[in-house]
Amino acid sequence: MDIKDIILTEKGLNAIDSGVWVDDLIEAPGLRLLVTGLRSKEAQKAQEQKQAHLRLKNRGKPLTDAQLAKAMKEVLAEVVLKDWDGLNDNGQPVPYSKELATKWLTSRAGEGLASLVLTAAQKVDDQANDFAEEVTKN
Repeated sequence: MDIKDIILTEKGLNAIDSGVWVDDLIEAPGLRLLVTGLRSKEAQKAQEQKQAHLRLKNRGKPLTDAQLAKAMKEVLAEVVLKDWDGLNDNGQPVPYSKELATKWLTSRAGEGLASLVLTAAQKVDDQANDFAEEVTKN
């Protein structure tokens, strides 16, 4: 077994923290998402802060599944998703904006997009070394 299959390289960690384009989303051909990994320093910090805030509101009671999901969607919108390419509305390209991403990712109507962003971020976490090598080649 190659060590890079179980230990992240510095370039792999950088891919997780800085973000990379993910374009092999089976559920969304032609769509590319620029995402960080969920294990990025920024995503971890944001998730911890959101959960701590919710625990305070709950007065120490455990967070509900709905609260955990809400926090995750906010992290996807605020930290993880950096850009998109190939997203259209009636054939017209939809330019990325953080405001639009937040609106969609945090609403019930945006469950499909949230799922795609989550999948892309997990791919970055799981295949960070491979993404880093691909970026280096280009």
